[in-house]
Amino acid sequence: MNWLKSLSEVTTPQALLALVNEYLLAHPEEYWSCIPRDARPRLVATISELHAWHHKLAAEVGAATNPNIYMQDLCVFFVRASARAVELEQSEQRGKLANDGSFEASGNGH
Repeated sequence: MNWLKSLSEVTTPQALLALVNEYLLAHPEEYWSCIPRDARPRLVATISELHAWHHKLAAEVGAATNPNIYMQDLCVFFVRASARAVELEQSEQRGKLANDGSFEASGNGH
């Protein structure tokens, strides 16, 4: 499965969380044994947890003198998942503004 492509295709926060958890469950124990124990994400229930893991993993990779490819891949996945969560939130906000009639775009900058 192309996990990064799948991230770009989810359309709701719930689908994003489900995909993140599917990613976590898909890796065998051998994979996780290459990740430091305190940097092994648990299943995520909220977007806030997703962002927290993104920050933790980025800090872990940044502090590592020689991070392995598994750690780097995990970090990249969580960076992209966190970014996708922000995109979905922004899209939802734009949709709410448009539906509320609070926002009008004239297309001419006025």
